Amino acid sequence: MKFILHIVSGMLAVLTVLSACTMNYNITGTSMQSFYDGDMVYLRPIGGADTRVVDSCKILHGTFTMTGPVDSVMCVRMFFGNSGDNIPIILEEGNIKVVDLNYAMKVEGTPLNDTFYAFMTKRDSLMFLLQELPRKESKMILDGYDHDEILRELGEEEGELRIAIDKLETDFVTSNFDNVLGLTYFLVLCDNAYNQFGFPTTTPQIDEIYGRAPDAFKENKDVKEYMALCEGK
Repeated sequence: MKFILHIVSGMLAVLTVLSACTMNYNITGTSMQSFYDGDMVYLRPIGGADTRVVDSCKILHGTFTMTGPVDSVMCVRMFFGNSGDNIPIILEEGNIKVVDLNYAMKVEGTPLNDTFYAFMTKRDSLMFLLQELPRKESKMILDGYDHDEILRELGEEEGELRIAIDKLETDFVTSNFDNVLGLTYFLVLCDNAYNQFGFPTTTPQIDEIYGRAPDAFKENKDVKEYMALCEGK
């Protein structure tokens, strides 16, 4: 657990890319939820003990705006009032739009946000199908399907979905080796493996990604530390 706390505390450093000049972000948002009206919106860094507010504003008549300098690309979370509701945002140069679509917030308008949310939309769709399998099993039982037939059909479907999710995640990381998205999601996969097994370890997916990673990626301090722990060093 000490390692995970260290990884989380290091996430902010992982999620920043130094820039030689000051850039500006412009965030405009809409909320269809009337109970947010009058609440504050806060941007806070992801991970660690750093809970400082990067920026904030008030939601008025369902809209809010934020503008400020950003001299590095940073991954933050946008919190809505004291509700605990939040969404991830890549704070980068450009015009960022936060759109409320039927209780599902989406961020768009800048390259990394567009890339991240396109990926998450595809992953969420596959995860939904995976989570629907127990309901599908219940329906098949009620429809009188044979037990072995149910296990065979749903087992094949689950296997295909897990392979598709694995490939989607792997392709996402490897296609973003050169920016904060790939590095961040790789560390998420490492964190997931740690939590699943209870100790630092890799998975075939992690090994594949690491094997394809460029030297600059492997030399990241958090990547090096996790992989060293997995090797018992």
